[in-house]
Amino acid sequence: MSETPQNYRVLARKYRPQTMGEMVGQELLVKTLTQAIETNRLPHAFVLHGIRGVGKTTTARILAKALNCQGPDGQGGPTANPCGVCTSCVSVTEDRHLDVIEMDAASRTGVDDIREVTESARYKAVNGRYKIFIIDEVHMLSKSAFNALLKTLEEPPPHVKFIFATTELKKIPETVLSRCMKFDLARINPQVLCDYFKQICSKEQATIEDEALALLVRAADGSARDGLSLLDQAISLSQGQVTTAIVRDMLGVVDRGRMFTLLNLLMEGKIAEVITEVRDLYARGSEPTVLLHDLLDLIYWVTSLKVNSSLLTDVTWPDSDRRQGGELASKLSMPILMRAWQVLSKGYEEVLRSPLPNQAVEMVLIRLAYLSDLPSAEDLLKLTSGGSSGGGMLPSRVASGSTGAASTPSQPAAAAVAVPVPSISAMPESFQEVLKIVAQSREPLLYSSLMQDIHLVSFNPGKIVLRLGERASTSLPTQLQTLLTDKTGQNWDVQVVKEGGAATIVDQNRQHALQMEQAALAHPIILEMMAQFPGISAKVERQESIH
Repeated sequence: MSETPQNYRVLARKYRPQTMGEMVGQELLVKTLTQAIETNRLPHAFVLHGIRGVGKTTTARILAKALNCQGPDGQGGPTANPCGVCTSCVSVTEDRHLDVIEMDAASRTGVDDIREVTESARYKAVNGRYKIFIIDEVHMLSKSAFNALLKTLEEPPPHVKFIFATTELKKIPETVLSRCMKFDLARINPQVLCDYFKQICSKEQATIEDEALALLVRAADGSARDGLSLLDQAISLSQGQVTTAIVRDMLGVVDRGRMFTLLNLLMEGKIAEVITEVRDLYARGSEPTVLLHDLLDLIYWVTSLKVNSSLLTDVTWPDSDRRQGGELASKLSMPILMRAWQVLSKGYEEVLRSPLPNQAVEMVLIRLAYLSDLPSAEDLLKLTSGGSSGGGMLPSRVASGSTGAASTPSQPAAAAVAVPVPSISAMPESFQEVLKIVAQSREPLLYSSLMQDIHLVSFNPGKIVLRLGERASTSLPTQLQTLLTDKTGQNWDVQVVKEGGAATIVDQNRQHALQMEQAALAHPIILEMMAQFPGISAKVERQESIH
């Protein structure tokens, strides 16, 4: 029978699973519940936890149907595969079973509502084998309501089962959780969702482009219900022929290809082109925060490709994302990507607070364009030694010494790198000089440990012998040896002994300060003043420092 406006059901309801075998993406849950039913090891209370749209309420209804199923001949018992045709199964499916009571805790949060439940639980089932209470969003119950439920929940009548569903497990008191068997419903795998949506399209006699399908799967974020709602909307908009353009417009996302173009312009330091592109996106309705959000998402995607190349063959991502993302991942180094992420994340917060969000976005992108032009220390060292920068896209503006416009012919080639280059430290002649090198290397934890937790036994250029204090990390010698070798360009040997060594630098500084205090208080002028003014005392004010 063709569907009319009067009997039309949305896809999320039309294709709601009616048996455990029809559930998608919850294999562990299905296996556990099936075995529990078959071995008759069912608890009296269940907690189903997961994000919205993964099947918590659906699982509760299937479980209620499974426990009360009577079989086609009316002689069946609890089964993991309810028949779907007996009076009990049909009643549960149509939401009219007298012994399956559903309650929305979001709207009925009080103790009186729970008292109705506990009072009803005293009476045996009318038609079914069990009286089953399904309480959705159970974490919304008040504290007094939970307390009213505890006694019945701990020792319920044998004919009663409780099934709780929640998206926020931490809000349920431990006293309640400890009386239930907990099941976690996982986010549905993108590939599983992709295959599921294809099946739905086939049943609905609709066609969908692969890239449009990938966009819907990403937007669903592991939720079958959310994805089906979006698919329903897309089919309605497209009259059965779902295209990528329709889905992009429906989701309100900027054309991903334009975002790749924008990111390329940013990484090349082409500021004028960046501003032109951004203003065109504004004119087409793009919100400032959405623009930065999409750029952050793109940086994350390119970084993911760089660390996991198998994503290049993951069909749940659009082909254009994989192709263009792969090209950027091969050109951009990890330090550049990390720097871009930090700038955009900080900029996102600034735009949220700014009274001029459009202008704020442009300023953030200008900042990123300039910073992205700066090569890493590794690139600079390779350039100065005549090697290739290798890692990533040394942008044109830095390479030419310009500020965004085309470079002038009169600029000398030497202007290509007008940035200070890190130099190799001179060979330290004392342990104090070693401390300076560590401090200048921005290694605060190592520096602090060298000051407070080690006892120097001997020092010679290239070799250090020390004893580790109780709080010192066993990896400290290796860290120090590696850092000194890198900074001086010569091999170092850091040895550890179990005995001997001087006091820590901090203790030495404190002892020196104490001696200075005593010398100051023993100064003739101080002694003369104290003799002239009997009863007064003198002390030296000092600040503790580990430096």
